[in-house]
Amino acid sequence: MDGNREVKIFGESFPVRCRVHTMDAFSGHADRDEILAYVGLTPPERLKQIFLVHGETTQSEPFRHALLDRGYQDVRIPRRGEVIEL
Repeated sequence: MDGNREVKIFGESFPVRCRVHTMDAFSGHADRDEILAYVGLTPPERLKQIFLVHGETTQSEPFRHALLDRGYQDVRIPRRGEVIEL
């Protein structure tokens, strides 16, 4: 994307022989509904704790409430540096 004529992969140089385009409309991450569907594969009584450790708080907090609404009891958003004993 930066226009480099070669790239290093595992320390070995390779020439760039392609055109690179950016598609900002797609993400390599699962979205909210996909994650809820994945978590939903395990019944709430089988998951003792869920930790939300990725993403902005403005997104994590509503997602936490969505999990609580689905019956998952202990859904936490740890603070940076917080130590949790399992």
